[in-house]
Amino acid sequence: MSPLKLNAEQARAPRDKSQKIFFVRHAKPELPHEGKLYYGHTDYPLSEIGVARARQLGNELRDVAFDRIYCSDLTRARQTAELILEGRDSKLNVTPSLREIFLGDWEGKSFDEVRTTWEELYEKRGASFDSVPPPGGESFLDLQRRSVPAFASILEESPSGNILVVAHAAFIWSVMCHYFSFKLNDLFFYPLDFCGMHLLYNANGLLRLMRYNWNSELLEGKFW
Repeated sequence: MSPLKLNAEQARAPRDKSQKIFFVRHAKPELPHEGKLYYGHTDYPLSEIGVARARQLGNELRDVAFDRIYCSDLTRARQTAELILEGRDSKLNVTPSLREIFLGDWEGKSFDEVRTTWEELYEKRGASFDSVPPPGGESFLDLQRRSVPAFASILEESPSGNILVVAHAAFIWSVMCHYFSFKLNDLFFYPLDFCGMHLLYNANGLLRLMRYNWNSELLEGKFW
């Protein structure tokens, strides 16, 4: 049958079964050590710049009607989601399983302190951080073991429509690696900017990556 001859119900069916997932990294938090530190579960709030950028993203997404919204329970992700949804009557599902990687004894410590205190482990993790965790923390493989089921659960709970997920860089990256065959150790070759948005499209179980790390500032030449 020609696509032009589909009746209204048939034409609507694939769209009704599809999902658009707006996967957003939180906005910039207020960080000590000029931002040169390890923070995963350490709960920093957004900076002034972060608040402004989250509001801007909300304005850029003002015409998107979200059917379900999820965010990590960490302050920087929750605040980002709330600012994106400012002015909307929307239910926010705060979900602890969307948390960033846990960095154990390195949480809140500067890069320099970690490098000098755990020199051998620092070098070992730098060569293979997919499988080598900080003391008492998670490796990226550990993170992926909880991030993928958490993301899959969201897809199951929301079988169609537009879904907003506000999470963290390592969490998002570990999910991307699972679904799109990226390598966990290649994280730093693929930027995940604050408020960077990754648009995924799921139709009949086939998940496609439509946009990676989209940011309106790219259009203004701020990264070049």
